[in-house]
Amino acid sequence: MNRRKLVQSAVTVGLLSGMPAAGAELPKTPRDYTGPFYPKGPRNRKSDLIAGEPRAEVLHLSGRVLAPDGSPLAGVLVDIWQADPNGRYKHPRDRGQDSLMEEFLYWGEASTDAEARFRFRTYVPGRYSARPAQHIHYKVWRNREELLTSQIYFDELGGARGLARSEKAAALQTVSLERIDANSVAAALEIVV
Repeated sequence: MNRRKLVQSAVTVGLLSGMPAAGAELPKTPRDYTGPFYPKGPRNRKSDLIAGEPRAEVLHLSGRVLAPDGSPLAGVLVDIWQADPNGRYKHPRDRGQDSLMEEFLYWGEASTDAEARFRFRTYVPGRYSARPAQHIHYKVWRNREELLTSQIYFDELGGARGLARSEKAAALQTVSLERIDANSVAAALEIVV
């Protein structure tokens, strides 16, 4: 095997295992806008944002938080907030406060485990006129220090639709939805900080 094929094989193995090849780094997750509706008031410290019988399509969102060298970051906090399926945020600046979904908590948080994994149960976010790209906002925290603010977009829902900071950023922030059953989908995200 020549040197070029050996290097290509090492890169391929690194990409398939989630670890970059020796000396290479994973691309960092791009920063994105916090948006006007970052939560106010008492925090929901749960990773299950549905507190009752679901009344819309459920999204099982999971992922990992990694360092650029591919090592897992355990014990970091992932904080998400989003619109409900009707495109409403639970925030005083959103005019639709009278039509919020009672069983939906609108934001939540999860700490990464020893393998840097996190999980949320939420709704597929709705679109609204100011932001037609369906998305979920998130922050990553370590010891109360904010490491990243970004957003998640979904391929099957149209992706970022030009709303991410760049095409490269959109590609790193967009995930695919996998159908689980008639009422739920799953998506997985790798966050590199």
